[in-house]
Amino acid sequence: MNRPRRTVQAITAALFVSLVPVAFAPPVLASTQTTVVPLQHMKLDLTDREALRTGALYVLHRCSACHSIQGTRFSSIARQLQISNSQIQRYFNQSGRSVHDTVVSTMPADVMKKFVNMTPPDLTVLAKRRSPDWIYTYLKSFYIDPHRPTGVNNVVFHNVAMPDVLANLQGLQVPIMKSGWLYGQRKPVAMGVKQLTQGTLTPAQFDSTTQDIVDFLTLVAHPHAKERAMLGPWILGLFALMSVLSFLLYKLYWRRVIMPTRRWWHKQ
Repeated sequence: MNRPRRTVQAITAALFVSLVPVAFAPPVLASTQTTVVPLQHMKLDLTDREALRTGALYVLHRCSACHSIQGTRFSSIARQLQISNSQIQRYFNQSGRSVHDTVVSTMPADVMKKFVNMTPPDLTVLAKRRSPDWIYTYLKSFYIDPHRPTGVNNVVFHNVAMPDVLANLQGLQVPIMKSGWLYGQRKPVAMGVKQLTQGTLTPAQFDSTTQDIVDFLTLVAHPHAKERAMLGPWILGLFALMSVLSFLLYKLYWRRVIMPTRRWWHKQ
């Protein structure tokens, strides 16, 4: 009769002995602890059509060589940029696809996987998944790294597989290294970049071009942002009107209800 009880006591004692060291052990740093680099902030503007067209040119001419934007069509981009379908086909569409097709990379996925060991991500919701400030900082933070297959690395995306496709515009950069954490180890971390060679654009021109690219990617991720901004005040006004009408109806309804002087829950 006592054998089951002794077995339960033995199991309880074993669990207690095994859990006590874990409960009172000092905290261990996670192996993924990495120093977070502060992002550069930019002023987002989805109303400047000229800037959006400039950003679209760079994205559709350079980025779409590897990345797809299958969440939008060329005709949708033309409507957002306020240009005709013939203009989008002539100046923006380099793939030869129909104006009603989605934006698909011109390079086969197996070829890209062979060169960078991965399929480049789709850019449709990049501005949602990351943020405009992150994309802005990312595009401006490539630096020379001879240990990487592409020869470059990035401040906000360590060991990035993407090459610096804007290097000829910005020029080459070298990292500003500081002591920090990298995957749980104390190592020098790139916290910024400094110019090494001059590109075809001045720093101010490249900064403006980068903002145009981010504006366009944000427009692709939020295609109905303008409509939402226009409808927002009307929706809030409708809710305010319904609140007033509901309050007046409440007062009118309870005015017609005859209330007894005492209720059953009142003390006698």
